[in-house]
Amino acid sequence: MNRLFKNKTVEVNPTVLIRQDHPSKNDFTFSKKKLVGVFFRVAPSTAREVLFIQGLPKNSVVYTPDEGDGLIISPSCLKGMG
Repeated sequence: MNRLFKNKTVEVNPTVLIRQDHPSKNDFTFSKKKLVGVFFRVAPSTAREVLFIQGLPKNSVVYTPDEGDGLIISPSCLKGMG
């Protein structure tokens, strides 16, 4: 099995953006949240990686970083991936 995200980098206590929907206004905003722990910053570069990310729950194990490229993911979603 090929490894996913060969060029991942470690992020300690990253700050991420969380989307908050406002149905009454038919609008949304983003707020910043500081995560505690060790996470990975990844940039999907293959169709397999993109499909993997699309299947993950947003704002639970995959996050948008407040700055820079890529995505922040929890190490738990890569367990057993080789």
